[in-house]
Amino acid sequence: MTIGKQAHMESAQSIKTELLATLDGMEYCLDWKEDPEEWSAREVVYHVLETPPGGVHSLVKGILSGEVREYDLWSDLTNMNPERAGYDLAQITADIESFFQGLEEALSSASDEDLDAKKVIMHQKTRGVDEERTLKAILERTLDVHFREHLTQLRSLREALAI
Repeated sequence: MTIGKQAHMESAQSIKTELLATLDGMEYCLDWKEDPEEWSAREVVYHVLETPPGGVHSLVKGILSGEVREYDLWSDLTNMNPERAGYDLAQITADIESFFQGLEEALSSASDEDLDAKKVIMHQKTRGVDEERTLKAILERTLDVHFREHLTQLRSLREALAI
């Protein structure tokens, strides 16, 4: 299935809306974990916003400008730091808004042709895999797979908390 720039922009908007709605009412339990081995809502959010490092919005911008030809990716990192650990829901929401604004700005400069033509090498450090990826593949895997999987994880947290 061919997905153009507009479809990716719509997907990003849909994910943002769903992410914010899922977090609504979770202010008091952002760090709650059903199991110590699982991630909290805060950890899930910063995992998706900062994978790949700097966020997919920065990666897209770099690929489109030609500044990025390769990038490193580490799976399974929460990307937490002491500052983020202290953020309230308003700051987390602001970070989400900023991320999606950056992604929209980056995508707005792309053409449908760029999605297939612009390619980079991804070094998946955690799994020891190097592969060439098109901008289209990066967007599909990030938005339609990675983000959606973690939205399911956040909904499960809400269910466990009976929110």
